[in-house]
Amino acid sequence: MYRSDNQIQGKSKLDPKELNHINPHEKLEKEIESFQGIWKGGYCEGNPLDPIGRSSYGRLGYLSVLYAIYIACIRPYITNQTKVIEIGPGRGCWTKCFVEAEEIWCLDALPADYNNFWEYVGKRGNIKYIQVHDFSCSTLPDDYFDFFFTFGCFCHISKEGIDEYMKNLYPKLKTGAHGFVMIGDYEKYNKLVEKKGFFDIGNYVFSDQRLIDNMIFRKLWRVVQIIRPIELKKIRDIDNLPHPGRWYDYRTEDFCEMLKLVGYGVLDKDCGVTHRDPVVHFIKR
Repeated sequence: MYRSDNQIQGKSKLDPKELNHINPHEKLEKEIESFQGIWKGGYCEGNPLDPIGRSSYGRLGYLSVLYAIYIACIRPYITNQTKVIEIGPGRGCWTKCFVEAEEIWCLDALPADYNNFWEYVGKRGNIKYIQVHDFSCSTLPDDYFDFFFTFGCFCHISKEGIDEYMKNLYPKLKTGAHGFVMIGDYEKYNKLVEKKGFFDIGNYVFSDQRLIDNMIFRKLWRVVQIIRPIELKKIRDIDNLPHPGRWYDYRTEDFCEMLKLVGYGVLDKDCGVTHRDPVVHFIKR
């Protein structure tokens, strides 16, 4: 049962002038009384456990995956006193989320000019960009950083490279520092491929009976599916050899076990902010 615009707006049975003569206690009593007789059967906003479920927000009720990651994994941890380390910033899309931090240190295998990093992020005194040639983290100071973040990077690094990064990053973080890491897990990816129709918001929108009964919308949706289909295919780990842009498989369970062996505490094996990739939340003990 969803609220109508009128229910959201609210209609008081009292003349606004009368409110000036009601004492606060009586006003609160009338507020409780105002709920009697509405939303019979219990108000229901929608199913919070349905990742693409409908709600009273309608077409305005969906967030970008990237924005959801920012809200859940970055914003609560960044202040003007936070020292951030980011691995694999690329052009700096995520780096822009940290600009209010005290310091941001970015490590990348490619130079800043190649990535157009400064053009995108802007020249800022609190950002250091370091081109790296190994996984040693040797350019970073010890016991210094409060927050670690990497997204869209470790999925292109082998298990051995990731293990080296996480081991060498450990002494650079302060005790209690939080970290978020996106990895490439073929199992989660392939499960999405199997259910891509379910997670396709277009299919969900066009499952509305009113649209199904509308021939114009049915034809429009068929055209959209032909012109811009979701092209996802299952992947498997054929070899462990590097080639440009490849994805490496690292099972979430195995990655989390590695973190624990290094000394990290795993707070969430997968934050669930994307349907495709695990984002692991950990803390330095």
